[in-house]
Amino acid sequence: EYAVKEKGRFVPTELGIIVTDLLVDNFPKILDVDFTAKMEEELDEIEEGKNSCTKTIEDFYGDFSKQVEVAKKEMKDVKREEMKTDLVCEKCGAEMVIRWGRRGRFVACTNYPECRNTGDFTIDSSGQVVLAEVKKTEEACPECGNAMIIKQGRFGRFLACSNYPECKGTKSISTGVSCPVDGCTGEIVERSSRKGKVFFGCSNYPKCRYCIWDMPVDKECPQCGHKILVEKQVRAKRYSGGEEAYKTAVSCPNKGCSYKKDAE
Repeated sequence: EYAVKEKGRFVPTELGIIVTDLLVDNFPKILDVDFTAKMEEELDEIEEGKNSCTKTIEDFYGDFSKQVEVAKKEMKDVKREEMKTDLVCEKCGAEMVIRWGRRGRFVACTNYPECRNTGDFTIDSSGQVVLAEVKKTEEACPECGNAMIIKQGRFGRFLACSNYPECKGTKSISTGVSCPVDGCTGEIVERSSRKGKVFFGCSNYPKCRYCIWDMPVDKECPQCGHKILVEKQVRAKRYSGGEEAYKTAVSCPNKGCSYKKDAE
């Protein structure tokens, strides 16, 4: 998960940027473009019989193994590293620190495991760590009735009770669109694949396995009568500077139907 694909292009994640910076700091020779060019020349010489592969590997590995030993001792472990903040835990009053998790960095209470309070954060223009705004919804918790908030978990976004940890109620984020499968009473909810890609599936899973990759739209297809349409980002045109523009279009997810139209 060093990079994600957005609109057909690879974009580095926070983890990718941090790992690259660590590699450049600790292995400057290996990450230098001149090293790659020199190595290609040496490989060509090996192919042509002008150089020995054993000598090339020995020349490389002698220096590289020393760098590895130094990095083992001196390269920081970002996943175990904790960064102090000025934030105070709203649950118990203890100090909050920045930690690293599967989905990137987050703030956590130093009184763990007695207090399991965590949260997302942002860094303001002055460089201060501030708690990210909690995204409250109009959804009521199915367990206690309190308002639910949007949270980011290991398998993507989900709704969680604002009264956590006293209440551990959770719920999938609904699109408000009914499942188009005949006889199914479920609704289409937001889900996430093992690789973190968002898709949409029926809330009655595994009884109903209907799923699509694109955001559903609660409109019937005027061409084939399918119960829903989907919303996609499609290329609009390419600018002279090389950047691509995208627009939103709606289309029919029914195989064999060619309906497509720009979104209103």
